[in-house]
Amino acid sequence: MFRTWRRHPWGWRFWFGLLGGLAIALGLQWGSYGLGPELLTRLPQSQTHPLPETLQGTSDPITAAEDYFGAVTPSPLGHLIWSEFPVNVYVAPLDPAASPAAQQRQQQWQWATIAAIAQWQTYLPLLILETADTADIVIQRQAPPAQREIDPETGKIRYSLGRNAETRYEFYIDDRNILRHRMTILLNDHQGAIATQNTACHELGHALGIWGHSPNAEDALFPRQMGTQARISAADINTLRKIYQQPTRLGWPMPPLATKKLADPQSLKEGQ
Repeated sequence: MFRTWRRHPWGWRFWFGLLGGLAIALGLQWGSYGLGPELLTRLPQSQTHPLPETLQGTSDPITAAEDYFGAVTPSPLGHLIWSEFPVNVYVAPLDPAASPAAQQRQQQWQWATIAAIAQWQTYLPLLILETADTADIVIQRQAPPAQREIDPETGKIRYSLGRNAETRYEFYIDDRNILRHRMTILLNDHQGAIATQNTACHELGHALGIWGHSPNAEDALFPRQMGTQARISAADINTLRKIYQQPTRLGWPMPPLATKKLADPQSLKEGQ
């Protein structure tokens, strides 16, 4: 099992998927690994999906000054684009066995998470499901695991604790033999309502395809909390629109005789 991660102020982990023993998924800022000719024949051709109606907006060309597309890193299979709508989202339910205080905190977490989903609903159709089995995006009420790091100055091992969220992806082939991806968001419930909504909004931006960060504090994909309620900016939407105009191998049928299994969920375990 191959895996990689990179620490960010909010913290995420990005997993390698496997195809024929070859790593074909990677995390932000690792660059794009080349895929050999033999492997390419086992994958769909990279093509462009129709732009969702909710993202069509203006037909005016998008300039670099109006987006941060240059900071977005595609996976080796192309940009992480959803091609069938609505995108199904699962939000972890309340724990009936929890104490009243814990249930109150969980309720706040759930409301804030649903509010973040509503923020993105205008731009891409999203549907909240009651079960995780068929969800495209799974949001768990869970703290991300500790990250093991090596201090570049001392060479000593240290652990990063107390992170608020992380987003992962994995690839798979569905019952129609179409190459797809699935996102999992781990979102801690130990923040206030506004901070939880901001974090959820940020992570949902990644889950919807913005696999990068904005350098502008006014954008939802800025990597640090600013203390006020985050809003999805024009630059966020312009970036998302530009991503959905790019070719990808995701969402297209696998060629004949391609392997049925692309990423083994059992191999994607937490921790070190």
